[in-house]
Amino acid sequence: MATKRAKKTDVVSPSSAELRKAVEAIAIQPKSGKITLLTRKLFNVLLAVAQQADESGDTYRALLSDIVANSAFDSNDTALVKEHLRRMVSVQVEWSTGTSSQKPGRKWGISTLIADAEILEDPTTRRVWVEFSFAPKIKKKLLDPVQYARLSLQFQSQLRSSAGLALYEICVRYLTNPSHLTMRETWEWWRPILSGTPDTEAGDEAKREYKYFKRDYLRPAIAEVNAVTNIFVELIEHREGRRVAEIQFRVTERKQPMLALDEHPNVFDSTLVDRMVKIGIPLKEAQTLYADSEENRIRAALQMTEQRMRSTSLPPVRSAPALFKDALKKGYAPPVEALPTAVGVGKAVATPADDLKARLLGEYSAYRRKQAYELYNEQGDAERDMARQSFEEEELPGLGSHLRDDWRRRGLDSKIVETAFFDWLSRKTWGEPTDGDLLAFTLSQSRAA
Repeated sequence: MATKRAKKTDVVSPSSAELRKAVEAIAIQPKSGKITLLTRKLFNVLLAVAQQADESGDTYRALLSDIVANSAFDSNDTALVKEHLRRMVSVQVEWSTGTSSQKPGRKWGISTLIADAEILEDPTTRRVWVEFSFAPKIKKKLLDPVQYARLSLQFQSQLRSSAGLALYEICVRYLTNPSHLTMRETWEWWRPILSGTPDTEAGDEAKREYKYFKRDYLRPAIAEVNAVTNIFVELIEHREGRRVAEIQFRVTERKQPMLALDEHPNVFDSTLVDRMVKIGIPLKEAQTLYADSEENRIRAALQMTEQRMRSTSLPPVRSAPALFKDALKKGYAPPVEALPTAVGVGKAVATPADDLKARLLGEYSAYRRKQAYELYNEQGDAERDMARQSFEEEELPGLGSHLRDDWRRRGLDSKIVETAFFDWLSRKTWGEPTDGDLLAFTLSQSRAA
């Protein structure tokens, strides 16, 4: 029998959709393989696509460009999506109703996130499609859930840590609960759910000490959710003597997030891949590193490496890629220093700089790139030629080989090269951004809003 497919071809943009996520699929525990931020995001996007289809079927499909949303990846660059589709087919997860308690009538199950997936190119239109299906046993629960939480994929796209997204999903479920309290469980139960890492793959230190779990996952996740979503989350610790034995969260609604939402949120923050390529990491390896790592750790390692490369008081860096990968693996890169206040609030907030200042730096860089682009287009041919020649002489030799090849083959038609060129032109024109520049930019954006 031929497989039925949904009739709909133009699906809702993943960044603006709302997802009804079954409660069984929210607090999922990985049993083999790691659930990364992108794995969670793509799974939710695929669920939203399937739920919005015109008719039910065994297989669902969506344009690759819709799934990738507004990221800067070329439409034919499927490596990152393929990697995460592989993971969703292979990673085993436990499905439950969100509690470890074995109460009568509760169900438990184990499966992979999706059953299969294909990436196909239409020979006539050259459009690239992703086709996928769910395991029959869980399909109805996922696509027509009886109990579910309403998740905003716009808020999802703003979250930049797996723990933040997992916490957001769990807490949204309890927003309408009269007590506004999540389930109360041992912190050991929460650890694999928020970290996305099975107990078998976690280090002994992470499994033994609550303080490391709180430092590395709980605090950053709570701060991120509170900064960029419409809910406010508080940690409640239940102690046995001096020891924290169980935790839960109190959830309340806020009218708007503390940080202004990006009008064009990305499923992928491809600027991080661009920056890795710039310091000399091949594109495919950069995509793999991005797929395997938390974005906040990548940002910290990139900033440390870039600052070290620009230093004139220290010996030259022998290998920027080696320095970056070592810092990423071992996690010793210091986080980006936080701004004293968050966008849209009048008092200081305790939030990781990976979330606040790194996000602001990205917004400021995009703003400056746009200004540099406009400046470049206002110039005459001779001035533009001189700018391109200066870029070749001053900046290009220090960038990755893949980017240099793209410059020779495609010039500014390459998205990665275009970003690198206008980043360079903005720095050459206005210099490196200072904290004063960022604060002035923050205030201007706040006034504009």
